[in-house]
Amino acid sequence: MRKATILIIEDDAILAMDLKRMLWRLGYTVAGPLASGEQALALLSDKPIDLVLMDIELAGTMNGIETAEIIHRTIEVPVVFLTGFSQDPLLKQAKIAAPYGYLIKPVPERELSATLEMALHRHMLDRRLKETMAELRESEQNYKTLTESGQILIWTSGTDKLCNYFNKIWLEFTGRTLQQELGNGWLENVHADDRQRCLDIYIGAFEQSEKFNMEYRLRRHDGQYRWILDEGGPRYNSQGQFIGYIGHCLDITERKEAEKKNTKLEAENRQLQKAESLGRMAGAIAHHFNNKLAAVIGNLEMAIDDLPGDTGTVKILGKALQAAHMAAEVSGLMLTYLGQTVGTQTALDLSEACRQSLPLLQATSTDNLSFKVDLPCPGPMIRANANQIQQVLTNLITNAREATEQNQGDTELIVKTVFPTDISGACRYPIDWRPEDTSYACLEVRDTGCGIAESDIDKLFDPFYSSKSNGRGLGLPVVLGIVKAHGGAVTVASEVGRGTTFSVFFSVFLEEGSVVADKTLQSLPIKGHGTVLLVEDEEMLREMADTMLTRLGYKVLPAKDGVEALEIFKNHLDEIRIVLSDLSMPRMNGWETLTALRQIRPDIPVILASGHDQSKVLVGDHPDLPQVFLQKPYRKAELQEALVKAMEGKNSPL
Repeated sequence: MRKATILIIEDDAILAMDLKRMLWRLGYTVAGPLASGEQALALLSDKPIDLVLMDIELAGTMNGIETAEIIHRTIEVPVVFLTGFSQDPLLKQAKIAAPYGYLIKPVPERELSATLEMALHRHMLDRRLKETMAELRESEQNYKTLTESGQILIWTSGTDKLCNYFNKIWLEFTGRTLQQELGNGWLENVHADDRQRCLDIYIGAFEQSEKFNMEYRLRRHDGQYRWILDEGGPRYNSQGQFIGYIGHCLDITERKEAEKKNTKLEAENRQLQKAESLGRMAGAIAHHFNNKLAAVIGNLEMAIDDLPGDTGTVKILGKALQAAHMAAEVSGLMLTYLGQTVGTQTALDLSEACRQSLPLLQATSTDNLSFKVDLPCPGPMIRANANQIQQVLTNLITNAREATEQNQGDTELIVKTVFPTDISGACRYPIDWRPEDTSYACLEVRDTGCGIAESDIDKLFDPFYSSKSNGRGLGLPVVLGIVKAHGGAVTVASEVGRGTTFSVFFSVFLEEGSVVADKTLQSLPIKGHGTVLLVEDEEMLREMADTMLTRLGYKVLPAKDGVEALEIFKNHLDEIRIVLSDLSMPRMNGWETLTALRQIRPDIPVILASGHDQSKVLVGDHPDLPQVFLQKPYRKAELQEALVKAMEGKNSPL
């Protein structure tokens, strides 16, 4: 389709070139720029132009208004005025030129695009209406011949505001007779939600004898509603007397659907941006929180070790340690929300995985709540982490029970296999997920509880959002994080007062899987020996780790970053037995430190520690890998185990 040609008439050369560049970016063909009205009229006389974008103040003897008036009378090309002031005294005078719009300098590109598109569309409609009116004034018969051709729905009304004519295209569209449509009969086919608004617009315009346009849904002969753009204007006879209105209508359903799709895409983009922002925030909080907790937990453990076992102080410190571990669990849930805690995945029968959780779920159910299950045997196979599948199920069942506890409702657990066409695209998360496999395993939890308002569904998976006073707002975000880590999706279907259904989808695993057994150490030595190079930028955490290593029997050489660690390493090359390094540090991070140390001594065992999850830390290609990854916050026993593993497996990196 040909893009419109726009003529720029602007005597400010810099502004003219700026406008020209914007029009090029918007895809228009550009003529000019010209500086005077005389030049414009000469060009318009021999070159087809679709719209004129013109300043009111011009070079030469004619201003923009005089030029536009001549264009309006002789050429009928739409004109959009440019002005530097919204209160320009010339704007009232400019109305005689019948402009199609005004733009205030400087002109934003979006506003320029919208104004030009509206002007071109309105000019097209005006031209079509003028052609129709000209035919009407020539003869009634010619008018009828015109209105019965093409795809434009046409109607007319009299001074009584009642419709007295509908063309053949209108009647074919609605499948009704002329008698059924006359008067206000046509309103019967207008969607009930649009009817009163249409009447209000029409009556309001009629009383002012003004043009109007309105969009509404009109029922077609096949019962389907189509969106209609109805544009009407006053009619006059040859003596100039007002005789009613004429309207012409276009089916704009495809345009409305495109707008709806664009709105949906914009909403999805906002959701993705929000998820990305929340992810960055959650990751940063978890990392820094874990670092601080590492110091708290480590120091509390060592304080308890230094005190007699039955003192009140030990009990108090024990409670503090327990609370610190609970805080670490919250931090871990944040990482799960980010989809960063994958864990070991094996082949699982989804029905069997749910069945193993039933005793605990049924034991915690109250008498007034019905809990039904439908678990086929065998169930669909998936590749997943069993503990995390149990966590998904527990959170969904808990959520369902809390929604039904006030009205003795039902909770139902279903496992089934579905096809991609069975997975709804509405309220599906992550919103950029698309089904690609031939079949999916579905874990579905239904309840007949209070339901969720449509406006709240998009917030369900936001961390710390909760509609319950006793909720901590991490249950559903954790579900989504686990599902993301498994490459799956969650859909939500809910109706206020009738209940909610959460459906979780995993790719069906068609190959036989084998359970990967964890390698555990048979026993750990009570005391270690040798020298550890400790690299940690946070002083409080460095001091805690130093003390912990010393108590485990090691000699410690502390360094505050990778640069200092390299110097210490070179000076104690034969003495250092192992390196414990933080990942995120200034000047030289853990990966860079690891590579630099291995260049000096390739066989040195290294432990990398981080508040981030292992799945995120080890992503990407690295020239050297550590023997062990140590998750912060860690206990003394976990540190001891990491040291032993690293030194025993120094030839078997991760």
